[in-house]
Amino acid sequence: MTSQSFFAQETSIPSEKAIQEAKTAEEHQNKINKEQKKIEKHQREVNSAEKSIKKTQKKIEKQKAANQKTDSQIASSKNSEEEIQKLKIKSTKQKLEIDKLELKLLQQKKELDEIRASF
Repeated sequence: MTSQSFFAQETSIPSEKAIQEAKTAEEHQNKINKEQKKIEKHQREVNSAEKSIKKTQKKIEKQKAANQKTDSQIASSKNSEEEIQKLKIKSTKQKLEIDKLELKLLQQKKELDEIRASF
């Protein structure tokens, strides 16, 4: 066997060091992939929480606009006493719904802060 063919055979067989380096690189890549998945999951949770907050804020705005309309109907003296009482009840229900939505909004903001703090 010539020295050239001997060296050619030697390089074609992976050394223990190369095998160990490949395993280490693979483990490192797996850790990176796991971390990337955690980051992506966290980002989805943040985006979902922010979307829920925006949705609730829109509901509050809509409810407040409806309540203002009801209050303006109460203020106009064109309605009968019975109709005014019904409108006052409706207005009170709308205010209660606004309060519920505002509480929900506070809870959602708190959850978002917790999600952000957990990472």
